[in-house]
Amino acid sequence: MIDIEVGAPFISIIVPTRNRAPLLDRLLASLREIQYPTWEVIVVDDGSRDGTRMVAERHGAKGLPLTYLYQPWRKMGAARNLAMSRARGTIVAFTDDDCTVDPLWLGAIATAFIEHPESLGVQGKTVTDHASMTPFTRQIEQLAGGPPYRTCNIAYRAGIARALGFDTELIRGEDVVMGMRVLECGPITFAPDAVVVHPPRPKEWANRAAWRVLLQSELHFRQTYPQYMPARSPTLSLQQADHVFSRWVVLPIRRYWRWHVAYFRRAPHDYLRQVPHILAEKLALLSLFPYFFRRWRAGSRRSS
Repeated sequence: MIDIEVGAPFISIIVPTRNRAPLLDRLLASLREIQYPTWEVIVVDDGSRDGTRMVAERHGAKGLPLTYLYQPWRKMGAARNLAMSRARGTIVAFTDDDCTVDPLWLGAIATAFIEHPESLGVQGKTVTDHASMTPFTRQIEQLAGGPPYRTCNIAYRAGIARALGFDTELIRGEDVVMGMRVLECGPITFAPDAVVVHPPRPKEWANRAAWRVLLQSELHFRQTYPQYMPARSPTLSLQQADHVFSRWVVLPIRRYWRWHVAYFRRAPHDYLRQVPHILAEKLALLSLFPYFFRRWRAGSRRSS
């Protein structure tokens, strides 16, 4: 890493959050260990009903250069756009409230931008704790550069990020869209020393209302950004009507059944406690399949 003490670019870290005060507390504690001269963090509370504000203000009182913003729930894309409108940095770096960052994270990002002045973005390496993974946790690991360009560990030049903005209709996948749009304007560099840890966290089970929001988001992605579908896993996108069934019903059985069996043998009591949640989630999804199929057919007719 080159010496960035002199002329280090000011970096604004942007963290959207909603009802995850304990996880946010862990992230902000890791941010307080950052070794970089000129930076700030902007936390956007997307309609939380827990102690999110108190957590943010407590870390700010302890010296973290933190700005807390609140908005009624409008999804993470809108939260990130709000933060960018207030950011002072020439670089905006993104991570998520369920992550922790390496103390040298910002230094590695700044170094990559300095060494690659043509780059509009810098993507870091995301690791997880394999020992804590179960079939009922969510985690991310990305050890090489390229799509998907997740906002758990990526930075952009502030000008291009503001000009493009995040799509506020998407509940997820808005980071994929942003990354692909930036890539159409200029390169995104991979910086393996810019490390973020995405520890496994318990799965959040989806009810009917959550599935409806997610399906509407996926339909919007399909209808608005068909050119970016290959940048997502085919099992995550809705390129065909049956993907809604295969992605969330068939795929978990086909791809993960060995993992489920192994975990059942290792922790049968915990596994059995999850079974009612599994069944309720899948039944809620299946109950929405006729609604989704009608929407998909209508969108297909309009696009043709």
